[in-house]
Amino acid sequence: MKKHFYNIWLICGMIMLSILYCLPLFYNQNLRAFNNQDLLFHLTRTIGISNVLSSPVNFLNYADHGTMANTFYPWIFLFPLFILYKLTGSIVIGYKLFFLIITFATMVIAYFSVHSITKNRNSAFLFSVLYSFSLYRTTDLYYRSSFGEVLAMSFLPLVVLGFYQVIFGDYTKWYWLTLSVSALLYTHLLSAAVMVIMLLVAFICAVYSMNQLKQRLKSLVLSGTLFILVALGFIVPFIIRSHENSLSVPPLFKLQGNNLGDLFLFSLNNNIGMNSIGITTTVALVITIVYYLKHRANLSNFKHLIFYSAIIVLILSSSLFPWSIFNGTPIAQIQFVWRLNAFSTVMILMAFSIIVLPNVNLSKGAILSIVAFVVLINFSSLNALYNDPQKIFTNLTESRSTNDMVADYYHSDYSPKIAYGHKEQLSQPIDTINKDIISKVKICPSTYTIGVNNLEKRSKRITVPVYYYKNQIVKLNGSVVKSSESSIGTTIIQIPSGKSNIAISYKYYIAEKISFIISALSTILLVIYMMKPKYYKTMH
Repeated sequence: MKKHFYNIWLICGMIMLSILYCLPLFYNQNLRAFNNQDLLFHLTRTIGISNVLSSPVNFLNYADHGTMANTFYPWIFLFPLFILYKLTGSIVIGYKLFFLIITFATMVIAYFSVHSITKNRNSAFLFSVLYSFSLYRTTDLYYRSSFGEVLAMSFLPLVVLGFYQVIFGDYTKWYWLTLSVSALLYTHLLSAAVMVIMLLVAFICAVYSMNQLKQRLKSLVLSGTLFILVALGFIVPFIIRSHENSLSVPPLFKLQGNNLGDLFLFSLNNNIGMNSIGITTTVALVITIVYYLKHRANLSNFKHLIFYSAIIVLILSSSLFPWSIFNGTPIAQIQFVWRLNAFSTVMILMAFSIIVLPNVNLSKGAILSIVAFVVLINFSSLNALYNDPQKIFTNLTESRSTNDMVADYYHSDYSPKIAYGHKEQLSQPIDTINKDIISKVKICPSTYTIGVNNLEKRSKRITVPVYYYKNQIVKLNGSVVKSSESSIGTTIIQIPSGKSNIAISYKYYIAEKISFIISALSTILLVIYMMKPKYYKTMH
């Protein structure tokens, strides 16, 4: 009964803290889309998942050019946002509610992950607050609007728990590793790739100290195999479409970490937008280092591993690591070294919560004081961001007109490579691009339909301002005809003299459909397996 009462208060507390964290989003009706950041890109991507189960292309977003974005950006976790958008009629209101829910989910996952390792409520609760209110997460959400990274950060603690269970804890709970890494892949591909590399390195470091080696290796192989099956639904379409199309991808930048001194200075200033770990994470790091140096002889192998993991990732995110040697390599796809701050944040705070906090007797007043300090620090940083005259932004209102503006947002990522730099030509109507024709365009999510009248007395080739990808389906007066790619990546179609009806669409390959089915079935089986022990215990 006492445990049940505590859980009710815990959930209520997390709900209240989630509301406090997201309060600046709701304080004004408008939503700020900061210049050169990702908010509009992800909002239009969300609008475009209305037909994602039937077509790899949506013609009603990204300025109606038919961008194949959803094949290359994971979309499954955007469905709740899409549903909220449809229910409220506003993509802005839907966005605010969505990240309120995500913040609450982050707190629950964070609490569960640390509590499963430490069995200490105070440690788990403080970690959930420190992590959810961490500066880098706030920067990702409020300034950068990086949907994928914010969502991925929700699952990073669960990945650590999954690794702990397989290598050090109860290896029969290997499913947490499968579930968490799969969730990473379906939220942010780069985060999943970085985490897989980190897990491989951590495994190599830990393998010599593992007990029950055979059973743990079996659990690891089982977890990895099921992860591959769950991931097929994203990996197969990604590989197929990447191989057969030459695409415009996000630009690569020179990899360079911040000076370690600057990194700590930025963190102590706690300025959103400086891409640092923040003052609370820095303080936790210092306390953890001091405690570790005093008590390292009595710590478990896992605690040693998570401590050194935190230190190494922090060093990797600085200029102490020679990042320049990786410029021009696949590792450069990370784009920005400071992206590792997400991993520094989770590792440092988990080390603090697992190594230090369980051995500190904190009163309720002390815990509330820490929580209040964290909340006030966060409000202070957001206030500085919103009042910074150097931050240029666009106000997005909650009106339906914003939905149309978002859908008309142009972005070149994963468009045909030769289309890059031709925005003005792409925005021209068909009648302007082509001479001696009269056209009427009707655009649906899965089909781009044109009623066209060729005024010339002979057939001619016309250019349609819709991107050309392999496996494009073009029907001319009901019959499938061949299309081709123009010099700027759009679609060329041969039409006869007189009136014609053209319909452009796409479909998934059979291999893609099979991969979706395998992933869905594997996920269902995983969830059933996870629920079975709990169901058995309840029944008996």
